Amino acid sequence: MIQPARHDAVGAPAPVGRARLVASITARVLDGQAVAVHGPRGMGRSTVLDLVTAGLPHAITVRLQRLGTPGHGAALIAGAFPPETLDELPERMRTGLLDPGSLPSGDPAVLLGDALTELLTTQAGRAPFVLVIDDGQHLDPLTLTAMRTAASRSLGPGALGILISVGPPEVSPDTGFVPSLAAARELELLHLELLPLAGADTVEMLTAAGVPTDTALWAHRESGGNPGLAHDIARAVDGLPPAEATRAVHSLVRQEALSLSGPVRTTLRRVAAMHQPTTAVLTRLGGDEAVASLRTARALALLVSEDEYVRLTPTALGDVLLESIDSDELVGLHRELAAHADSDALDRYHLALAGDTATTPADLAAAAAETAARGEHDLAAHLYLLAADAGTAERDEWITCCLENAVIGKETRVLQRAIEGAARLAEPGHRVRADLALVELGDVSPDEVLVTALQAAREHPDLQARVLLQRARLLLGTHDLRTALDLARRAVELAERAGRPDIEVEALTVVASVTRTLGDGGSRALIDAAAGLAGPPRPGQVHTSARYIAARFALHDDDLRRARAEFVDMLAGVGPDAGYDTVHVLRSLVEIVARQGRGREALELAGRATRAATHFDTPVATTWYIEAIAESVGGTFERTAVVSGRGVELAREQEDERYLRRQLAHLGLARLHLDELDEAVAAFRELRSIDEASGIRDVTSLRWHTDGIMALALVGEVDEAADLLARVREEIDAGRGAPGVVIAADRAEAEIAAARGDLDLARRLASRSATAAAERRLPIEQARSLVTLAHVERRARRTGRSREAAARAREVLRPLHAHPWTAWVQDRFPEGAALHTLEPEEPEGGDPQTLLASLTLTEQQVAALVADGASNREIAQRLHLSVKTVEGTLTRVYRKSGLRSRTQLAALVLGHGPR
Repeated sequence: MIQPARHDAVGAPAPVGRARLVASITARVLDGQAVAVHGPRGMGRSTVLDLVTAGLPHAITVRLQRLGTPGHGAALIAGAFPPETLDELPERMRTGLLDPGSLPSGDPAVLLGDALTELLTTQAGRAPFVLVIDDGQHLDPLTLTAMRTAASRSLGPGALGILISVGPPEVSPDTGFVPSLAAARELELLHLELLPLAGADTVEMLTAAGVPTDTALWAHRESGGNPGLAHDIARAVDGLPPAEATRAVHSLVRQEALSLSGPVRTTLRRVAAMHQPTTAVLTRLGGDEAVASLRTARALALLVSEDEYVRLTPTALGDVLLESIDSDELVGLHRELAAHADSDALDRYHLALAGDTATTPADLAAAAAETAARGEHDLAAHLYLLAADAGTAERDEWITCCLENAVIGKETRVLQRAIEGAARLAEPGHRVRADLALVELGDVSPDEVLVTALQAAREHPDLQARVLLQRARLLLGTHDLRTALDLARRAVELAERAGRPDIEVEALTVVASVTRTLGDGGSRALIDAAAGLAGPPRPGQVHTSARYIAARFALHDDDLRRARAEFVDMLAGVGPDAGYDTVHVLRSLVEIVARQGRGREALELAGRATRAATHFDTPVATTWYIEAIAESVGGTFERTAVVSGRGVELAREQEDERYLRRQLAHLGLARLHLDELDEAVAAFRELRSIDEASGIRDVTSLRWHTDGIMALALVGEVDEAADLLARVREEIDAGRGAPGVVIAADRAEAEIAAARGDLDLARRLASRSATAAAERRLPIEQARSLVTLAHVERRARRTGRSREAAARAREVLRPLHAHPWTAWVQDRFPEGAALHTLEPEEPEGGDPQTLLASLTLTEQQVAALVADGASNREIAQRLHLSVKTVEGTLTRVYRKSGLRSRTQLAALVLGHGPR
């Protein structure tokens, strides 16, 4: 079914989502290491291999296509070497390599190992090289043994690397399973597993091929991030309406499903019929046969693991597998699953599907209520639907509960039936609750539905309060925050009149959040009042609770110890099945550790959030934002720019202003620290425009302002930078700041002072900022302020103090694994470099001709094309250079000229002098 995943964009240095991996593998094999890249079908192993090979000075490549006779692989490897290398081998060894069948009796593995060792040693003596083997799963056992012998020996002088891709072997006709590759993993190589693509990467890959964003998002979910399968799914549904698209995907997997062996089909049918299937339960049901079946399904890209859970890819595979058995077999399957269920609720669920008459609708509804109380809203939705199907007097209540839980639990398998059932509701209470759930789902026009719901609730103040509160929440993603605040305040009054403290708490929480965003003051007292009224938050609603928002306020106030303790406790309490709650609590923890500079932990937490979000089918906007945060402290700024840039595009398409602001902030941060200053300024100016239109004055939650000030100062827009700084200082003076904001404001003001030539003021501000950051244990802020101080001291020709500040910045970052910041400091102040290599002295008077005369011919050509408005890619094409060379040339130009942006450089070339 799956075609090879040739998913690299034309002209790109690496396929989408694989650049970091390709660079790492290339560096390792050039250093003489042996690397094996493993992955299931369609994951793009050959593409990665090709890209690494393209970056090697000399590679000997062998492509295997099938499992051959003993020694077949060694013969193919030997045949790929230059004839002159083979000619240097003793005749007996050469003959044995090219024709392993001619090896004398005894121990052919030893003889073949010796010959292979001699071949590699001889080639390494002639010139450094890398041996590249594609589809290493087809290596025969004799060759594997010989390679193990060669890999364990010292091969003498000369750099030598080995790179192998290892995919799934062919399904064994005897067992019906994909054989284990334990022998290949025993080779003394570094074994790397090729991981699925992140959602942003799948979307970038598919949209570049003309696939609509919504289809690309769906294909990512259905493929589990497997690029080959994602392409197949997107291709199958291209341009089709929903009903036909469903049939197309069924057709895509039907032949694959029918070709599976009986044991594998049995295991995958259990997966399809189970609710939240886990490897542990499946192994308990099927033993070793289940283990082999799951290994086979993973290798064939039919199943993915998400922490302890497993999921079929695509989802349609489960439908096809269950459709292929008769009703008696299906009943037997559900009875088997009921007997091995981990809870009473699951037992009743499977018994009901098996047609057990002893399981009553009331039993199912009671189990649903208990399950919902534990936060398992997806299972609760199934149970309520089964109860409602009985058609008893409680049907309307149960179908309403089904819809509410399906929306909270993102349980798409029952949503359509719940929506159809809710369309027939008449009682105002049920009707309003259903309407609110539909609005939360996002598939209806919220204004129209909420107006209708408000009319239905006119005699019920508690229902009116819920409708107004829902409308207020929807407005949080728009410019109309004042209206949201008014609606939330009215909801508080109505809830109080109705005697509904639970609704009152929810409304007060929204009032507190909006008040803080608008900078009205009093938000802390409001959230404390809400927390005082609140009971334990409902499962699935923790991320909107007063306790959660109070912890968010602590984070914004830089009370990181308290915030971390609260969120860690929440994470322990939300349970493994609370998808939305889990994702949002993890998001907050990522923000905390990012502010603390703990890059490795940020990436680990972000990975957990992504897996939970994928498993529970929560919106990708949140996970992309989490990934951008984590990448900005533990990954690279290049990757941050890619993810946040894709997030900006998605937010624009979905008209989601909240996530547009969040992603623009990280896009600007990344561009600023990649020296792409014009792009950074554009992002920050858009943010300022949004905030002014919405009346947003908060400077503590989304801290883009000081980054914007620095970007503006660096491109010479000093007056605009000063105006933005004045706004930040106004909020600080009004008591609506936070320690970290004050620290960043001092650093930003130092940049303005330096741009105006007041180096003494810049030095005092940068020093004060660095000292305060150290006292507050904010290491990223401290390092950034020290870098600003180092630049100021360098301009003041205080060489020793500049070096000292840069060294302190490196020392602050050294234990943190904050890789983007470490690389950023190193790029500006290379450890051990002489001061004159870092930033040249500015010529007297800043004469443009003197500045330009100091550039090489290539640097002058690049500068001239920048002045013409050419992009880096256009410059590369016109000068026959790589884009990377153009970027490096521009960096040297900036350092020589003392400039920081394309705008300044263009002005210089055009004779206007530095801005």
